[in-house]
Amino acid sequence: MRTTFATNGKGRLLAGAGFAALSMAAFASPALAQDADAECIDADDNGVCDADETTEAAPAGGMIVVSGSRIARPNLDSPVPVTSVDAGELLNDGALSLGDALNDLPSLRSTFSTSNSQRFIGTTGLNILDLRGLGTSRTLTLVNSRRHITASAGDFQVDVNTIPFELLERVDVVTGGSSAVYGSDAIAGVVNFILKRDFDGFEVSGQAGTSERGDNGRYSISAALGKNFADGRGNIAVVGEYSQIARVLNTQRPEISGAFIGFEGFVRTDDLTDEGITNSDGIPDLSLQKGLKLDFISDGATLSPFCIFGAAVQPLSCDADGNGIQYRFGPDGRLFGEDNQNFPGTSNVVGGTGSDFGTVGTLIPNIERYNFNVLAHFDVSEAFRPYVELKYARIEAKGSGTPSFINGICGGLGGAVGLGGRNPCYDADNTPVFLSFDNPFLSQQARELAEAIQDELLVGFGFPANSGAATGFTVNRNNNDFGPRNDELKRQTYRAVIGVEGDISSNTRYDLSFNYGRFTSDLRATNNLVFSRLRNAVDARLDGAGNIVCGINIDADTTNDDAACVPINLFGEGAPDPAAVAYINSIAELNDKAEQYNVLGYINTDSSGLFELPGGPIRAVAGFEYRKETASQVPDELSASGVTFFNAFDGFFPPALEVIEAFGELEFPLLANLPFAEELTISGAGRVSDYNSGAGQTGTVYAYNGNLIYSPVPDIRFRANYSRAVRAPTLSDLFAAQTQNFVFLTDPCDDDTINQGPSSRLTNCRADGVPVGYDADAITSSSAILQGGNERLEAETSDSYTIGVVVEPSFVPGLTLSVDYYDITVESVIATVGANSILANCYDATDLNNSFCRQINPRNPDGTFNTSAALITGPVNFARLEAEGIDFDLRYSKTFDNDDRLSLRLIATHVLKRTNFLDVDNPDVPNVVRGELGDPEWAANFNASYRRGDVTLAYSMRFLDKQYISGYEANNPFTAACPTNGIIPRTEGLPTCTPGDLITVPATNPDATAEIFYGERFYHALRMDWNVNNEFLFYAGVDNLTNAQPPLQLTGSGGGSGIYDNIGRYFYAGFTAEF
Repeated sequence: MRTTFATNGKGRLLAGAGFAALSMAAFASPALAQDADAECIDADDNGVCDADETTEAAPAGGMIVVSGSRIARPNLDSPVPVTSVDAGELLNDGALSLGDALNDLPSLRSTFSTSNSQRFIGTTGLNILDLRGLGTSRTLTLVNSRRHITASAGDFQVDVNTIPFELLERVDVVTGGSSAVYGSDAIAGVVNFILKRDFDGFEVSGQAGTSERGDNGRYSISAALGKNFADGRGNIAVVGEYSQIARVLNTQRPEISGAFIGFEGFVRTDDLTDEGITNSDGIPDLSLQKGLKLDFISDGATLSPFCIFGAAVQPLSCDADGNGIQYRFGPDGRLFGEDNQNFPGTSNVVGGTGSDFGTVGTLIPNIERYNFNVLAHFDVSEAFRPYVELKYARIEAKGSGTPSFINGICGGLGGAVGLGGRNPCYDADNTPVFLSFDNPFLSQQARELAEAIQDELLVGFGFPANSGAATGFTVNRNNNDFGPRNDELKRQTYRAVIGVEGDISSNTRYDLSFNYGRFTSDLRATNNLVFSRLRNAVDARLDGAGNIVCGINIDADTTNDDAACVPINLFGEGAPDPAAVAYINSIAELNDKAEQYNVLGYINTDSSGLFELPGGPIRAVAGFEYRKETASQVPDELSASGVTFFNAFDGFFPPALEVIEAFGELEFPLLANLPFAEELTISGAGRVSDYNSGAGQTGTVYAYNGNLIYSPVPDIRFRANYSRAVRAPTLSDLFAAQTQNFVFLTDPCDDDTINQGPSSRLTNCRADGVPVGYDADAITSSSAILQGGNERLEAETSDSYTIGVVVEPSFVPGLTLSVDYYDITVESVIATVGANSILANCYDATDLNNSFCRQINPRNPDGTFNTSAALITGPVNFARLEAEGIDFDLRYSKTFDNDDRLSLRLIATHVLKRTNFLDVDNPDVPNVVRGELGDPEWAANFNASYRRGDVTLAYSMRFLDKQYISGYEANNPFTAACPTNGIIPRTEGLPTCTPGDLITVPATNPDATAEIFYGERFYHALRMDWNVNNEFLFYAGVDNLTNAQPPLQLTGSGGGSGIYDNIGRYFYAGFTAEF
């Protein structure tokens, strides 16, 4: 049985050839038809699929809906920039990750990719899109122009790994705000996944691959079964997919991770004595070193003495130069010293037996993906065509991170065990927990040496020698032998779309759908150290029978006994008994759930039955949308209590977010088919959204846009767009669990300082009820504050402008060039602000009606702060983001007389501006992001293929521009606020400036590193497709042909470095068979 898709007139076999076919429709038009009923027919074999050639199965009047609008048009023109990528072109490598393939597009950033998704607990395996680097929450992800359930409870972020490969027709990337058309979150733009329909036949596809080192195996198998019925009026298709990406451990790439051999990094090698006021003497401050380790900590425990009095008093603790000597516990329990030379200002050393913190962990997590989809539709009549989309996706991800560690310095003299910066150094009675010299696990040699080290320190403080005043010591320990932090996640996504569409008349269509989504995530994070259990286990003692036991079980207090306690030996890597490790560790669990209810209805019509403008009928869309979002997060009790090594998991039970919206679009084709006016069309859209209290202070918001298309001749088309978009705060922004903390507040309303700021400070303080003579200095204790979500948040807004040109020269058939300029500014950005900044920015504003004052709880009548909580720190609407650049899309295809076909495509982005304004005290001071790690100024993809007969050869290249190592401001003059002393930083003091004014200051550290940039990177790939016969396709390829590695010390798994490949050369092969 042959397999067909009405969407492209070719079988999945050709689509499966993917990169080889390179979808001529995607190459030839600036935006592809969204409506899946329109069959692409290349009647004259010129490689172009356009409206004139697309007639079969087209909707009423041959009208087409293009991403970026819901208006049905007679052609594929779009007033907004749309980059359309055919599924075959996108899935043309061995990645088996749709998200990673999309992140390679120049307009997207690898904020959450496969390799860097392990940076946070619970995010392993997520792949979330980030257009223009403006944040994953500002990119709206759609499927068939409808919303998709989130993969992060409380946020609206879609895991694109849940999108089915087999059903993907293409992906449309829309630049600029699109809230007027699609609703909230479309600040930077929209990524719209368009699925195929009308599948008829049975097809099986598979792929397998491995790196040249034989690891990172990737496998996929899929099957699709579809059937047309009722003379083609109905279709049902069932598709199942399975894929796996095998984990890559740090130990499998030691040259990248630093496992065993030490990490690579920049360390200070210049003494900085001749830097002067310019912070530059022409000698690089930092140099790149390999084999670095941390001197103060080791995998078997380090006793790190305090070298205070020099070698004359502390010969065991200090060398002749006054540097501290580190003492390690070896695998046999012996204590030995290491006198390593630290690089200035760090604890990094080359050599020795300190920890590398890279041996345990994963570069690539293990990801298993199950995806099951059912699509069906039946045309009862032209006026009633019901359809269904059903999906179940399950993703199981496993990754590992660095283990727990012990930081012993928190206990001071005598020592105590401290963990992870939490410093649980004392028990409930504030008694330090010692690693006692009487610990039975301590060897005689180690005990005598440790006692001598501690004793000489006490001598320096005036104690007599051998006083016995020290009874124990501390250690710093990287607990590799406690087990890594393993994240095991099971995410399940359910989605059901039930709808009906139809033609009311020859020029009016409707679409009404109900969209339900449900997401659950079950996290198990293993080896979560429990502080109290560790304190119990390190207090090892001998009982009357000579057995080593936990001290709590043989002391006089029987109320603290714990029969499960197993004493632990910390002295040497591998020394801890597995039973003791099992006792002190726990499994952290977190269960997330999110649900989405979405009703969408609209009518698409035009004025052809009444009147027409010179360019054609007025076209219009009117519709409504209702959406409800719910979320919850349930941790286990132990993890929620905050007594473990991992950050505490908070329960999260926010109210539902609900929004009711009305929207509309109008398009006026003013002129058409005239000299110097082939087309002149203006259009606009608007949306009003009314949010409930589940969206904080959002209330009623408006989004709108205006568009222009002008084509003087058929070969050239200009387009321009302005959009106002909105993003309502998420449930996490608003209702994240609030915890109490105590801080010392600097009150601007104090009588001594109330007149030292702007005149509005006095006015605002009095308006807030602060009386004359109020003395904040009389308050000697810290004030209570709350930290967490902020229910007083408002919506973010953005203004985006795009202007571009599309050139399709008739004298070069098959050639299309589009160039689009974009400028996006996001205002009232939600970002976190500290307590004292909230106070200063509230009372120094023009009045009290601002987002900072809304964080402050009502004061007491005497002017003092609210005793339960003075204010709430957390997210506030104050920041600004800016992005500006130019997108290029060059496509060429040609079919030769012998039916050979050449296809070329270049997609590139040049970033002109990418700037954050995050300084709450100086909100107009920019932080330049452009050119920094993860945000290259130039990025480009180039694809080429040549088909001859049944064989297609293809080549692809990805280019990443150089990126700053030390940041933009370290190497370039930049804008800053004049300091209070009026002296421009890093100058001779002249000229002076007015405090607070924006000024240009010299680079902060132009000689920070010998190399200013991480170098450019080119990634090359080759692929061959062989269409064995009409039923079987075979393909094979190699990615990262030149085995390019991440530059310098980068691992490819960090936040910005996820943009780089860290696997190396990769081979894969696959097939598609039809039955």
